[in-house]
Amino acid sequence: MRMGKKWGLYKAGGRSQPVTCIYCGRLVPRIKAIEVRRRPPIDLRSIPGVDRRRVFLPREKGYACISCAKHRRLIK
Repeated sequence: MRMGKKWGLYKAGGRSQPVTCIYCGRLVPRIKAIEVRRRPPIDLRSIPGVDRRRVFLPREKGYACISCAKHRRLIK
């Protein structure tokens, strides 16, 4: 029994959930998208008395399409 293609993250089964690219807004299947985790743009050096190692900055998770990920050198 064949279990799908032999490359990438493809699995045998139905449709994967579509996600939106955070850079261009294109809808791509989740299985083809590249996961991107970004930090919020906060400069901790401008706040006096704050230790960078003790501050928790949550990362927001998003997805990028293949063409945007290649353009921004997230993948080779």
